[in-house]
Amino acid sequence: MPILKERGIISIIGFVSLLFASCSAEQQYSTQYPCSFVYYASNHPNSALTLTMGNAGQFCIVQPKLVGGVTHLIMTPNYGSWTEEQTDVAMLTAIENERLTYDRMGANRRLIIGQSNFNGLKAFDGQCPSCLETSSSSNRPLVWVDKGQMLQCQKCSMKFNPNADGVAVSGSESKRLIEYRIDFNGEKIYVHN
Repeated sequence: MPILKERGIISIIGFVSLLFASCSAEQQYSTQYPCSFVYYASNHPNSALTLTMGNAGQFCIVQPKLVGGVTHLIMTPNYGSWTEEQTDVAMLTAIENERLTYDRMGANRRLIIGQSNFNGLKAFDGQCPSCLETSSSSNRPLVWVDKGQMLQCQKCSMKFNPNADGVAVSGSESKRLIEYRIDFNGEKIYVHN
């Protein structure tokens, strides 16, 4: 009977240790900023975002802009030659323009979506995680630098590599981009918490 008690106590201690270890581990996907973005790629087969989804190393910065009552998604690919029709995409269907909302796109309605060279589909917040942590403003956009290979904050100058899970390559190397879940079935892209 004492052996069973010892095993029970050891099992409980192991479970509690595992519980504490999992609580302290960094979450891969953020829930800090609401994110629920839907994009019907099948409605826009030639858009920059749709075309980057199948090409390793290609990403797009995506942000909404209201033009005459119609939502446009402004896309900034990390490299390549693109037409205005491919980078300024009007959401013209009833579902896209009337039923979907573009307010839940992370910290400040700006996402980075694409296909990593090493780790498949990725979706990141388009704001600098370091500045979000230290500033009261959520308007700290990242821009493409180094021929589209890196993202850089215009405020603090930190650089991040989207192909390496968004890790910082300058500044505080312990930082990484805020990451969201992404699903793509060939027709619809869904980025969410």
